[in-house]
Amino acid sequence: MVAESIFSQGQMPTLKEVLASREQRAFFEEEISKTNANQTLIALKCNIPGPVKYNAIVRQISEIGIQEVKAAIEKNKWKVTYEKLMDLDTGPEYFVVVDTYPTAVKQAAIMIEDGSPIGQLFTISVFYLEEGKMIEVQRMEIGYEPRKCMICGDDTFECENSSRHSRDEIQKKIESILAEDGRVRLD
Repeated sequence: MVAESIFSQGQMPTLKEVLASREQRAFFEEEISKTNANQTLIALKCNIPGPVKYNAIVRQISEIGIQEVKAAIEKNKWKVTYEKLMDLDTGPEYFVVVDTYPTAVKQAAIMIEDGSPIGQLFTISVFYLEEGKMIEVQRMEIGYEPRKCMICGDDTFECENSSRHSRDEIQKKIESILAEDGRVRLD
């Protein structure tokens, strides 16, 4: 069954490991940005609720996101100056630095996240360095609405903070998105 293969099997990092990974990612992103000053960092990870953060299906989801980012880079003819994929127990993470303006990159990221149902399974963050400090480009700063919840269409932040939807409900929606999209092998 799909739910079994997606959400019951795979790497189940502890909360401590997830938090440590988040901290290491922030440090890594800052180091990449400092090394590639005056350029834009794109960081992609998957939105996977529950204890399983990495398995073959999550890897396939990540690969689709990476392909989408690479297609946007190619379409816009941005020069890539750095690229790295990390397969971690806490989930795959993809980093790429491009030599262009961060607002243009964030617009492309929003088009990926909002452009199809599977885009809702990615978080694509865009960073740049200003006066030695990491800045993340936010949707609302460039005239876009906050991300919408894949279940009800309301502001994702509000749904997450109020725990409006159960993990089971979100996982069933993800199963539906993957089945509809058809690019991920679910067996």
